[in-house]
Amino acid sequence: MRSHKRTGILAGVCLCLCAILLIQSLKLLLLPIIPNLHFHLLNLFFHLACFSSSFFLSKLHYLAAARLLLTIGFTSYLCIAILLWGVNLNIQYYFLLGMFTCLYFFKQHESTQLWITLCFFCGFFIYFQNFYTFNLIDLDNHWQSKLLNINALTLSVSCFACSFWIRKQMNKSWFIIQQKERKTSNVLQKIFPNKFVKHLLLGEDAKLKHFVVEHSYASIIFIDFTQFTPFSRKISDTQLVYFLHHVYSSFDVIVEGQKAIKIKTNGDQYIAAIGLEDTNKGAYDISQRACKFAMSIADEFAKQSENGSYIDSHITGHIENDIGIKIGIASGNAISGIIGQLRPAFDLWGNTMNLASRLESTAKNQEIQVCQQTMLYSMHHYKFCPGFQLPLKGLGLVTAHKLLGLK
Repeated sequence: MRSHKRTGILAGVCLCLCAILLIQSLKLLLLPIIPNLHFHLLNLFFHLACFSSSFFLSKLHYLAAARLLLTIGFTSYLCIAILLWGVNLNIQYYFLLGMFTCLYFFKQHESTQLWITLCFFCGFFIYFQNFYTFNLIDLDNHWQSKLLNINALTLSVSCFACSFWIRKQMNKSWFIIQQKERKTSNVLQKIFPNKFVKHLLLGEDAKLKHFVVEHSYASIIFIDFTQFTPFSRKISDTQLVYFLHHVYSSFDVIVEGQKAIKIKTNGDQYIAAIGLEDTNKGAYDISQRACKFAMSIADEFAKQSENGSYIDSHITGHIENDIGIKIGIASGNAISGIIGQLRPAFDLWGNTMNLASRLESTAKNQEIQVCQQTMLYSMHHYKFCPGFQLPLKGLGLVTAHKLLGLK
């Protein structure tokens, strides 16, 4: 977004300079006696072409080239114009104006280039101001001459100091904005996949092509609890929320460590996916990573349940905990995206999503039930039980397998 603003500023300055030069051309044509008129017109139209070129370069987002051409053209035009007129028309004061304008041309990390440009503008102003002062014979070696030099030096140093202060305030503002953007980006990246975050940060309209993506192959994992209803009746609603928070937080660690994507939680159901962002990974790798992820979830839950880490005795008291988990994995094509404008949420759609949900719902305690496609792409590294026909609601008879472990 800042790049677009900088482009607009640069293009606006180029247009303003072009407009000023066109007005000056009328002045040159209307005044009857102008020294070196042909050189003035040549200087005028040459630099008009430079500023116009800078405008088009900025619109094409060649900011570095446009900025360089604009800075060189601005400096050369003023220098040539001052020398051609041969009298003090105060044209040199445009260098002071250029000092404040160029503050907005340079990025935050381009401080060296900025201060070099400011020093050049300040030096040119002092030189041409003193050039005319020294050439005024009636003021030579007079107190007025010295006063003019002192005032010019004071003015240039003051402008340089003001430029330094403005740039310092801009850097502080940039730093605050970057911190806020970083925090916003971190929060959004925890809620949405990275490919959607950049569009959300830019504030773009929720166009379908930006927020809905088709995936040719992905593995979707559904995780649910067994004996959850009896367990929930033994504790209060607040205690149940604490329990789910501890469980899902441990699952989140595994999701982050294995670079899976957490889709959402739906009550006592945890949904994740693999392969949504790994466009370079093949079906074999995605399926095997899904099996590894499911086994890691099952092992972590069993370990934490055995240690009693999920049940805080200070909160829930000493209760019998026979709760378990079951997992369903399905692989295939899917559609991911963010739809809606009011409190949008990331989700998945498609038959693969439905199949994973049905496989999880028909699995038994401590079982990982997978579809045939997941088994075929993972059978070289993982053990599965023989396939069996499973009647699933809305899907008919489906061949399913149970994941037993590594080979």
